Amino acid sequence: MKLKAIISTMLISTLLLAGCSSGTDTSNEEKTNIKIGGTSISQVTYEAIKPIYEDMGYTTEFVMFDSNPVVLEACNNGDVDIALGQHKKYVESFNESKNADLGMAKPYGYYTGIGLYSEKYDSIEDIPNGSQIAIMNDPMNMAIALNILQDAGLIELNDVDNPTIADIKTNKKNIEIIDMDQAQTVTSLEDMAAACIFFTHMSNAGKDPSTYLLRDKEMINIPMGVIVKNENIESKWATDFAKCFREESVQKEINEKFPGVFEFYTDDSQVEE
Repeated sequence: MKLKAIISTMLISTLLLAGCSSGTDTSNEEKTNIKIGGTSISQVTYEAIKPIYEDMGYTTEFVMFDSNPVVLEACNNGDVDIALGQHKKYVESFNESKNADLGMAKPYGYYTGIGLYSEKYDSIEDIPNGSQIAIMNDPMNMAIALNILQDAGLIELNDVDNPTIADIKTNKKNIEIIDMDQAQTVTSLEDMAAACIFFTHMSNAGKDPSTYLLRDKEMINIPMGVIVKNENIESKWATDFAKCFREESVQKEINEKFPGVFEFYTDDSQVEE
């Protein structure tokens, strides 16, 4: 009898533990209190999505950060559930350099652009020899900026997937390329002959993003959207937030705040992966 009682007790304990384990998994799927992190630029996206998302039964809080790397660190550490404002390849580069585990939930949201801008010269041909041009210092965006400078005929690069300044093969105009944090590129226009700048930063500085001398050819394949821990990438709360990007009212509000900055995807197949 004692043996039966012990076995019964063990079975009950096992069932209780299994129930608790199952409850933990379910709690993540049924999560309704969501913290979203981003910079002041991505707060516009949050505010546009918030009413629709909260109508689905979620409660949200926006946490403001100074820069995109800090936003991603907060998401990877679990301080926020969703990171907004970073493109997919930037996140992949962040994962590699920081040993992080972040990914983008589907559907994808939108994409922006990077342009070569100048407040001193009206054309690429006018940029004199020995000029300084600013580009981003993170590896992924540096590669895009260098490809823009190559397309402009200012430099020639070695045939590599993600070029750095060290991959410049020829530089006929002896352009001095200054790499810096992407947020500083727009203010560098005061001193530099030109700079490669995200449309978002141009718009946020009150400048017209359509005034570029030349723009990238790559950004349609580099989506922006909902960044989460990879374990949460298919969770309902993450995909529900991502679906809000396809709402007409969301797109209208974002376009009113940032005219000419974002192009919204209608289908994930638009992205070549």
